[in-house]
Amino acid sequence: MGNPVSQFVSQNFYWVFIAILVVNLLQRKYRRAAFKKRNATLYLAIAVFLFSVCAVGIVSLKISDYYLLIYAGIAIPVFIVFRKTLLPFTLRCRDCRETLDFNRVLYADSNLCANCERKLAEPAEDAAHGA
Repeated sequence: MGNPVSQFVSQNFYWVFIAILVVNLLQRKYRRAAFKKRNATLYLAIAVFLFSVCAVGIVSLKISDYYLLIYAGIAIPVFIVFRKTLLPFTLRCRDCRETLDFNRVLYADSNLCANCERKLAEPAEDAAHGA
């Protein structure tokens, strides 16, 4: 019981990894509409998996929990640099700031509410019918 943090992570983060992968599999249904968000959940799953692997390694080698800080020291700057790619999820519409429903947050790359998406699509439809 020398490293409680690594012990906890190695035993429980497997379920976090599985949950993220389930979300990723559900996003397959929306192929083009959720391409960026699907990639983001895949990258997040990889990050959680690597964190778990580091924790398992620390527990099996019986070394200090402080080695998890090395992973954090690498992962946090990567998340900061690639935050637009890794975290494209927004809770509000990017145009009108209306709260988005759960499906739009997870499955729509546009980050627009239904009304704003309709307004954006109308001029494109008018131009297609007018030509």
